[in-house]
Amino acid sequence: MKITKSAKEKTKIKILKSAVDLIIEKGFENTTLREIAKNAGVSNPTIYNYFPSKEKLLFGYIEQKHKEAVEILESIEDFNTYTLREQLQTLIDTELELYLEDREFVQQIADMVFNSSSLKLGKLYSTNELFVQTVRGMLDIAIEAGEIEQPPFLDYLPTLFWDYYIMVVAYWLKDDSEMFENTTAFIDHSLAVIESLLASDILSKATDLGMFVFKTHFLSALNSFAVKPKGFKGVKRKLEDILNG
Repeated sequence: MKITKSAKEKTKIKILKSAVDLIIEKGFENTTLREIAKNAGVSNPTIYNYFPSKEKLLFGYIEQKHKEAVEILESIEDFNTYTLREQLQTLIDTELELYLEDREFVQQIADMVFNSSSLKLGKLYSTNELFVQTVRGMLDIAIEAGEIEQPPFLDYLPTLFWDYYIMVVAYWLKDDSEMFENTTAFIDHSLAVIESLLASDILSKATDLGMFVFKTHFLSALNSFAVKPKGFKGVKRKLEDILNG
């Protein structure tokens, strides 16, 4: 019998819930996939089909929370009337709210990322596709509505916002203030700075300055090399083409 997409989604969520509960209780290193499968009421082959490793399971958890956050945003009737800053703040607030129940589990992920070698920060970028797409959509709408001018390096801004989001989560995990008031203030102040940057021409001016320095100093420095490696002219020409648009 063919398993429906809805049934697969329910099984995945059940496995993730089982993993969160056991890892909070026993710790990541002391919890096995077989134990998670048994606790979730699924077979060993089933859990390996969904998550071949515990690392994949952690990534699956983060991706699932992104998905749930986007679904919540899509359910807000007047969300399209929010300003860019309000949309970005709602996205972050929603994600943190979803993490709240599993805060001890998220803390273990953070500890592995920042305090040990068992999980590399770079690997978390494999989980951010939906998050990045969502932010890019918000930026595109804000540009189309004339709320902001198209910023330089638009394609990279959503990924930079992902980096900012990781910093917010790390701050939240260390926040012991009542009702996470410090995190709320941190988000408010930092988003105000981001909003000001996007609404001004500072980014464009900074980009122009960087391009000027690169063209007049870096490229000329390349020309001064006494010994030029093979393929030097081709690389230099490509850099010039990029800079000249």
